Amino acid sequence: GSRTGGREDRGTGGERNVQCPTAPTSSSKRQTVVAGLLVTCVILVGFWEVMSNRSRRAFEAFEITNEDFEDFVPAREGWTVESLPVTTTAIEPNIVVFRYVDDVGAKAISRLVHGYNMCDCMRIKGYEVELVADTRDIEGVEEDGLPSDLQVWRLESPGGSANAIWITSMLRAGNFATTGVDVRSMAFPRVGMVDDPNWAPQGFTLSSLRHPVRNLRMLLRAKWNNARGDLWTFLRLKQPAWASDDMLTLVTASSGLAPSADETQTMASTIAIHMHMLNELQAWREENTAGQE
Repeated sequence: GSRTGGREDRGTGGERNVQCPTAPTSSSKRQTVVAGLLVTCVILVGFWEVMSNRSRRAFEAFEITNEDFEDFVPAREGWTVESLPVTTTAIEPNIVVFRYVDDVGAKAISRLVHGYNMCDCMRIKGYEVELVADTRDIEGVEEDGLPSDLQVWRLESPGGSANAIWITSMLRAGNFATTGVDVRSMAFPRVGMVDDPNWAPQGFTLSSLRHPVRNLRMLLRAKWNNARGDLWTFLRLKQPAWASDDMLTLVTASSGLAPSADETQTMASTIAIHMHMLNELQAWREENTAGQE
C-alpha cells in the first residue's frame, strides 16, 4: 500500500522508499522576489506620500511681525525717514522697511527681516554679490575705521547696469544685539546656481517639447534652488528651511551707485544709516522691554 500524505511508500517487494521534499522551482523563487518587491514599493510609496503631505503643511507663524512695531518711528536730523508698507501676514519675512532720503536726494532702504541668507537671495535673482568689508567679531577679521559686527557688500545688477552698496548685520531677536554671525550661514535661501531670469515653469506645453533637455535642466535647477540645496527637501520628503525666528537680519542698501560715483562716500553714507537704524531699534527694544524681566 502507499501513504500519500507521508514520506514513506512501500513497494511491491516490501521495500521502504523514502521520498525527499520537492525543491523550490525557479518559478516559485521568482514569485517570491516579485511579491517582496511589490510590498517594498507599496511601503516606499506610502512613506513618500506621508512625508510629502507633511512637507506641504503651512509654515509656522513668526512670533515677531510688523504689527509689533506700530510705535517704532525712527528719525534722523537732515534726513526724511519714511515707513514703507509691509505685507501683514504671519509668515512675511520683512518686519519693518524704511526709506532714508537726505536734502540732496540721496536714498537708502533699511529693512529688518527674519534671519535669511541675503547673498544667495540676491544671487538667485541674477545679482553679482561681492564682500567688500567684514567687521564681525571674529579673530583676524577686522576693518579699521568701520563699526563692528557688520558686513559690507557690493551688488551688481543683472547685465552690470548698476551697482549698489549693501550692509548686513545679524541680530538676536530678543534684544536686537549684534551677534557676529555671517549672513551667508543662514538657511533661507541657499542656492548653488542662479535661476534663469528669462525662464519660468509653465508645465507641459507644446513649446516645452522643442527643447526638452534644456527645459528639464532649468526645471531641476529651479527646484534645487527652491529646496535650498537640500536633497531631502528636493525629493519633497522635508519642508524647506524658512527664515529664522530667533535671528534677525538688518539690511541697509544704497539706492544705486553709478560707475562714476564715489564708492567710498556711498559706503560711508550707507553704513551711517545702517548704524542709525540699529541704534534706533536697540533703544526702542530696550524701552519696550524695560520692567518685563
